[in-house]
Amino acid sequence: MTSAQAKTKQPHVVVLGGGNGTSRLLQALVPLLNKGKLGSLHALVQMSDDGGSTGRLREQYGVAAAGDLTRCLLALSNLRGDIRGDEFLRAMEYRFPGGDFGGHTLRNIFLTALEMTSDIDTALATMARVLQVPKYAGVVPTTLTTVTAQAIITFDGSRNLLGEGEHSIAHRVNMQADPSWKPGAVTVTFAEGDVPLNPRAQEILEQATHIIVAPGHTFGTILPTLALPALGRAVKVSKAQLIVVMTLLTTPRQTIGWSGEDFVRVYESYLGRPAQVVIGNDTPLAEILLVDGQEWVLFKDGEHDYQLIKQKVVSTELQGKQTGDVVPRAVVIHDPAVMREILGNLITRT
Repeated sequence: MTSAQAKTKQPHVVVLGGGNGTSRLLQALVPLLNKGKLGSLHALVQMSDDGGSTGRLREQYGVAAAGDLTRCLLALSNLRGDIRGDEFLRAMEYRFPGGDFGGHTLRNIFLTALEMTSDIDTALATMARVLQVPKYAGVVPTTLTTVTAQAIITFDGSRNLLGEGEHSIAHRVNMQADPSWKPGAVTVTFAEGDVPLNPRAQEILEQATHIIVAPGHTFGTILPTLALPALGRAVKVSKAQLIVVMTLLTTPRQTIGWSGEDFVRVYESYLGRPAQVVIGNDTPLAEILLVDGQEWVLFKDGEHDYQLIKQKVVSTELQGKQTGDVVPRAVVIHDPAVMREILGNLITRT
């Protein structure tokens, strides 16, 4: 068997998302790729992010939604673990506290400059080379143009717009203003309609053996990813195993009271197919101070149509806030080492 034939028979993993949860999963999985246990590893990142540094760069220069793309590229970098490499990655994460660059990260400015002197595909390939992203790994936008997320509620037969713009939807819109609105009642769509899937993303999904829905902000990252109709159609017909890594906490005014089962049902409604494996946290950390409306996501039913893996997956690492960052960030995160073990055992045995 040739090396190319062996590579074809190995697992080809695709992660759907874009935010911090996606980058943490990539960081957990890339060592498996480097050890030859995966055939490929790609993140498909939604292009509706319009908050903070990303939003300003979109508005001023008409470029791609840089933040999630660059965060995921850094997660795949093989510079990590080397003294100078770690210093370079820290510099790429540097957020300017003020001045003309105030609020921007170096990674976002870097990708913007690359895109403005070429195109987004070339820019991502160039940045991946600088970061020493391994062969058969990469970050791919779900669409070739940026899109505008919308939150819609339907009642009395009419569609009503609750909010527009991913950042506004994620942090300003009350998705639970009416107690009769059950999980899934508020849907995410796009002002631009049924935008075509990036052909490169389509190709990667067709080759996938495992598709992972990453954890993250439900209305700020995950649903804007899954809501692209063309992506949903591609996932629905895929023969890849569908895995969901559950988010850790509920979100005030958006997912208060949702059980783990509720999250999974909502995700499945966008993808048109059932999840086969769901990974959830079973050990809340008492030392984490939660705000009103935040609760640990727990599963309530005794039986499920999917394999439910419950384990302590939350990291004890505390999340700091960068000067100049105006976007609320995750309170808790998944432990990369634990996720590597769970997903490694799951993926490499199927």
